[in-house]
Amino acid sequence: MKGRIKSLAARIAIRLLLWGLVITVCVGFVSYHYTLNGITKQYAENFHMRMLINYEYTRRVLSDVYVQVSNHVYYIEQSLDKPETQIDAMTRIVRNGNRVHSCGMNFIKNYYPEKGEKFCPFAWRNPENRDEILTDLKGDQDFDYLNDRWFRNVIEGDTCEWSDPFYDGYDNSTTLVAYMVPIHDAEGKPVAVLGADISLEWLTGKLDETDSTYNAQNNFAAKVMGLKSQSFIINYDGKFITHPKAEKLLEGQFFHHVRGSKSGKKTLLERKMKAGEQSSDETQERYLFNGEESYFFYTPLKYTDWTMVTVVPCRQIDMLGLMYVLKLMAYVLVGMFVLVALAYVYMKKEFKNRYETDKLECERPEGV
Repeated sequence: MKGRIKSLAARIAIRLLLWGLVITVCVGFVSYHYTLNGITKQYAENFHMRMLINYEYTRRVLSDVYVQVSNHVYYIEQSLDKPETQIDAMTRIVRNGNRVHSCGMNFIKNYYPEKGEKFCPFAWRNPENRDEILTDLKGDQDFDYLNDRWFRNVIEGDTCEWSDPFYDGYDNSTTLVAYMVPIHDAEGKPVAVLGADISLEWLTGKLDETDSTYNAQNNFAAKVMGLKSQSFIINYDGKFITHPKAEKLLEGQFFHHVRGSKSGKKTLLERKMKAGEQSSDETQERYLFNGEESYFFYTPLKYTDWTMVTVVPCRQIDMLGLMYVLKLMAYVLVGMFVLVALAYVYMKKEFKNRYETDKLECERPEGV
């Protein structure tokens, strides 16, 4: 009889569990279907915040470089009659700017006839000892910058600007970008370009670190399916300022990797970025990036013509939403298993008590 009691309680518990599973799956499906849009927006907001964190970090560093250069402009312009002191100014800019890799000043042709046609006091950090600042006085024998586009743009336009990425002339492997400022003589005429170079390795590494943190939230999507978000900084023309692959910095173009699902969609995106707009309602627009349907999160970098872009595969966010619903279902199922187990124990005990009570009543003599 005890076996029957256990069997009956087990059958009831199994039926409760099966019904519970069916109800949980149905509720989970309905919840996922009707809450998918909200869940997608929630995770999209997380990626948007990640982009803004990268933006703030980058902006602070660029601002520090801007301040270091700007603070020395007045001193340099007041000491143009003392060319021997300018190397000290380059050294101070590098030493005081934690992110400044090197600094130089390129003068117009024959500004100091005794120095030759070209003259460029230059200072840079020793790559083997960052506390040591090395200096050099580049001249005619070093390089011809007079006809370079960046030099002519700053001198002829009398304006500050950030350069395109370039390789360090000493090791030909370190990627740099320079903030360039015109230096004026006593008559207000631009006579030199002061440029502070920063290494792009730290910035690429910072963006990659943040990307890795977010991709780790869904290891299955990142490692098994290869769905990873990526962050880049691009200039006005779409050239990569940062990219995990160094060769893309000089050759890659962001918009070459983009396709729109509708005619003219890519062109509209390019116009928005060049106009300095910030993305909003990112999940309303989908683009193909290297063939993968993706969401774009972007914002302009202040005081530059650069844009920060985070590309997130749509399936990555969809999987995050699915994992969220599955996690909720798992909690419900665990609770249901506990409830069914308690019900099984209770029914088994209750049936046993009833059986013993009925047995006593049957064994009781009549009339007692």
